[in-house]
Amino acid sequence: MSFTIENRTLKKYEGNEENVIVPEDVKVIADYAFSHAKQMKHIVLPNTLEEIGDGAFYDCEQLETIDIPDTVYYLGMGVFSRCLHLKKVKLSNKLRTIPKITFYQCTNLQEINFPKNIQKLGRACFQQCTHLQRLVLPDSIVNIEENAFDDCLYLSEIKFPSSLEEIGDNVFFHCQSLRQLVLPKSVKKIGVGAFETHGKVSVVSNNTLWIRSNMFDHNWNMNWNFGANGRYNGKNEENYQLQNSYLPNVSLKEWKLEARCILCINYLETYRDSIFFYDEWIQKNASFCVEKMVLDTRFEALNQALQLQLISIEQVEPFLNFVQDREERAKLLEYSQPKNNSIDQLWDLL
Repeated sequence: MSFTIENRTLKKYEGNEENVIVPEDVKVIADYAFSHAKQMKHIVLPNTLEEIGDGAFYDCEQLETIDIPDTVYYLGMGVFSRCLHLKKVKLSNKLRTIPKITFYQCTNLQEINFPKNIQKLGRACFQQCTHLQRLVLPDSIVNIEENAFDDCLYLSEIKFPSSLEEIGDNVFFHCQSLRQLVLPKSVKKIGVGAFETHGKVSVVSNNTLWIRSNMFDHNWNMNWNFGANGRYNGKNEENYQLQNSYLPNVSLKEWKLEARCILCINYLETYRDSIFFYDEWIQKNASFCVEKMVLDTRFEALNQALQLQLISIEQVEPFLNFVQDREERAKLLEYSQPKNNSIDQLWDLL
C-alpha cells in the first residue's frame, strides 16, 4: 500500500485498494491524507491513532463504513464530507464535538454511533444527509449549531436530551419528513428558521421558553408557499406547517392573522391549562376561528372551544352546512338542543 508516513503522521495515501489497513504506530492522519481515494470501500484504523485532520477522507465516495478507535480525541472539520456511500459510522468516545461539515453530503448515511460525552454538533455537520431517518441524541449534548441537519429530507424522528440548551439557526431547514419536536425544559435559545421544515410538524414547548415566529420562517409566518417561479402564489393558508403544537409562550401580535388563528387552534387541540391570551383572541375573533376550524375539519378544537365556552353554538350555526361528517355534525347539533329538565323539575315538586 502506498503511504507516506513521517514521524508517526500519515501524510498521504496514494493507493487504489478497496480494503485499506493503516499501519500500526500511526498517531496522526494529516489533512486530506485520504481525500479522493475513489476505490476505497473499507478502512481499518490502528489503536495508536489520536488525531484525524481536516478533510482526511473527503470525497472518498465508495467508503461504506468506518470505526474510529476510542484513542482518537481530535477530529478536524469536514473529515467525511462527500463520502457519498458512507452508511455507518462509529465515533471515538473521546470526542466532545462533531466539527462543522463532518458528514456534509453523506447522502447514504443511515447510522451514527454518537460518543457518550459529546457536547456539541457543529455547523452543518449532517447537512444533506438525506437518508438519516431516526436519531436519539446523547444526554450530554448542550449545543446544536446552525444548519446541523439542513436538508435531511428523510429525518422523521429526533429525540432531544434533557441537557440541550441551544438550537442554532436553520438547524432543521427543509427536514420535510420531521413530524414532531418535543423541546426539553433545558432549552434556552432557538435560532432563526430553526424549525422551517417545509413540512407538517408538531412542536411541544415548555412554559418558560419563548417561541418566536421567525423560528419557523424568515418572513414572519410559519411556511410561505412559493411556486416553481419562486413567487408567492397566494395560497399560504393551505400550507401552515404547525399542527397539534403546544406553545404556551408566544406573542400573537408578531404573527400574521392566519398564523394567529392556527396557533389558537393548536392550543385548543393540545389544551393543558387555560392560557389567557389565546382565550381572549378566540373570543374576539370567534367567527374567523369557527370558519377556519370547520373548513379545515379541526373538529377536536371546535368541540374544545365550545366546552370551554370560548365560542357559542350560535356562532357555529352559520357554518353547520359546511360540516360534511355526519357524526361531527350530530355532535355539534347536540349543543343547540335545549336541555329537557321537565322530569327533574316535576320530581322537585313532589
